[in-house]
Amino acid sequence: MVLKSVENRLERIFEKTFSRPFKNALQPIEIGSRIVREVDLTRRLSSQGPISANVIRVWLGPADAERFEGFQKALVTELEETVRQNALNEGYVFVGPVKVEIFVDDDLKLGAVEVKTEFVGGESQPRLVASDGRSFVVADTPIIIGRSPEVEVVVNDTNVSRRHAEVWRTSEGVAIRDLQSTNGTYVNGHRVSAVSLSPRDDVTIGPLHFRIELA
Repeated sequence: MVLKSVENRLERIFEKTFSRPFKNALQPIEIGSRIVREVDLTRRLSSQGPISANVIRVWLGPADAERFEGFQKALVTELEETVRQNALNEGYVFVGPVKVEIFVDDDLKLGAVEVKTEFVGGESQPRLVASDGRSFVVADTPIIIGRSPEVEVVVNDTNVSRRHAEVWRTSEGVAIRDLQSTNGTYVNGHRVSAVSLSPRDDVTIGPLHFRIELA
């Protein structure tokens, strides 16, 4: 399911460039599949549960790297999302922020890819990710979601109050509080007043869905 989702996104990004792929050339979904396999093989166990590698280094051959030129930033973003979604599906946790790096290895042939994973500690910066593609850093100071142009997360919809809800970082993660909105704030389909959030939670405010990324 994770790979199917990333395949759909990558196809939309690269469909024009790769409408006629070269024979034996490396496809974006193959990189994602290899990363997921390596992450699963190298996972570690801890008292908090299975831990996923958070730093992924990918090596491509010169010919494949050239094909991705100009799209590498988009590719990295989608591959990082693949790592996060795989962790969510498998119940993995991270020791630090997720990072994917791509390098060129002159010895690799067309279609070949090498992946190495690493566990690198560090403080993760939670993000609030909207279904329209926007992303917002969550800090100790609450960020406000609402219809007003003066709030941090503007949702221009009549079903959304001017100051609808607030999201902030806590000592244990991320929390959301409804600001006495007219139509309510929903988490996993249930109307809430205030609640802690996990990456598995689906937040609905007006027409938009939000989720939390912790790494």
